[in-house]
Amino acid sequence: MEPELSRLSTLIQQEKRRMSLVAEQSARKSPIFQQPRGSVSPRADSLSVNDALTEMQRRKMSVRSIRRKSINPRLDPPPGLEGLTDKGFVYVRQQMETDLRGGCGSANTYKIWNEREEELFYVLEDSSCICRWFCGPHRQFQLEFFTPADDLVFTLYRKSCRCDWCCCLDCVLCNHKVYVVDCLNRTLGSIKQKFGVCQGNFEVLDNDGEIIAKIFGPCCIFRCCTEITFEIWDKIGEEKLGSINKKWEGEQETGINMDHEYFDINFPEKMDSIQKMLIIGGAFLIDYMYFEMS
Repeated sequence: MEPELSRLSTLIQQEKRRMSLVAEQSARKSPIFQQPRGSVSPRADSLSVNDALTEMQRRKMSVRSIRRKSINPRLDPPPGLEGLTDKGFVYVRQQMETDLRGGCGSANTYKIWNEREEELFYVLEDSSCICRWFCGPHRQFQLEFFTPADDLVFTLYRKSCRCDWCCCLDCVLCNHKVYVVDCLNRTLGSIKQKFGVCQGNFEVLDNDGEIIAKIFGPCCIFRCCTEITFEIWDKIGEEKLGSINKKWEGEQETGINMDHEYFDINFPEKMDSIQKMLIIGGAFLIDYMYFEMS
């Protein structure tokens, strides 16, 4: 009996060795063992816990980056803004014929030229007669900027009437602010008045609400008989970049040029066309706040 059990045990051990050899040969035929020595198989890499966590973190960061770009995309200039691309200087002049109409005062119109006296835009004010009569220069309005071919490029909005004495208050209800919206209905930025004791201080903001420039006016601002300069500085307020200059041309033949606006703008060299457009919006806000008299 014992010899039979011994022989049976031997047969079982031989069968186990045979099965082990078969399994080893089968495993060696796998692509994992066919890779060059020192390489790591994709399957082995995918089974690494640390690598899996790293991959998950990378994907999360990628998703966050995509979301950030979708919320605050870099805006392309709207059609019709090409005229500002290589311009370092423009000047703005209010058209006289609008000042000669009766009634409650007509809406303003302007033209914008480059240094070669080529017309870039003409500007039409859209405001109600009641606002012009009761609120005067602090009225609610929108200014529409058109190319000479009558294509709308962008619009400047000021919501609700403002008070003249609010220049010393830095609060949402009192400070002056305008918004710039292009012909594609995209908000490109805004220009906001900041606190200043008898001084005009403004911030120029992009579509993300980030400051791209600051504008500082003189301490005392007189409406006529002098030339006044508002300086354009970088967002930190350390480097002067350009200027907005209110011009005084003297009395004209009509004798009523008190309400006839003329100013020029020297742009910072590094600004793109959208940023230059925002500076133009700041110039119009300054004009309505300090020099518009009706």
